Amino acid sequence: MSREAKILIAILIIVVGGLIGLFALANKTTPPPAGDKNAIVRDDSYKPGSGPIQVVEFGDYQCPACGQAYPILKQIEADFNGKITFYFRNFPLTQLHPNANAASNAAEAAGAQGKYWEMHDKLYETQSDWGDLTKNLSAADAEAKWVGYAKDLGLDTDKFKSAVENQQYQSRIDQDVADGNAQGINGTPTIYVNGQKVDNFNYASIRDAINAALAASPSPSPSSSPSASPHS
Repeated sequence: MSREAKILIAILIIVVGGLIGLFALANKTTPPPAGDKNAIVRDDSYKPGSGPIQVVEFGDYQCPACGQAYPILKQIEADFNGKITFYFRNFPLTQLHPNANAASNAAEAAGAQGKYWEMHDKLYETQSDWGDLTKNLSAADAEAKWVGYAKDLGLDTDKFKSAVENQQYQSRIDQDVADGNAQGINGTPTIYVNGQKVDNFNYASIRDAINAALAASPSPSPSSSPSASPHS
């Protein structure tokens, strides 16, 4: 074999080896986060309220049933103000709802600018505009609407759009999904009250579960109870 042929073979081996390495690197995926069957919520989960009863929704922004549950849960928050803490955890059903994961990214991107709940509410209140499955809105068209919402909320829209397109907060969503999977969740909305799954998402079922949890909670000791104000 000539010297030139040996050199060409060596170069070919190097090139092929490099291509194999690049292919392996390109296909290397970050291991998904582990789910925790005890993690109904996490320390960094978004939550309004500071009441003793924990109400948790695993939800999907494009899910029609979640859209129906949204005003019910808002009413629950109002009716049990001061008694509950509400948590929302992302559980996009991507096989059914093609824009659900991106919508979760939109909420997370808004949250990074201090407007998580404002975007959460907006996504549900406008679900028929961007998430109606019969309209089959493209991801780009849905994103354009979300950018408009971000502008209305006073967000930095360039930063918001970049975060959504690059899935900057996908790890948070993946952790929510992993924890939901660890619970055995297979549909949305799935609601828990103090760690106990509520069978239905209608108002009465959630209300009754909260009232039962309140009744089971220890009463504050007399020393910690606020003293009555004297009457004039």
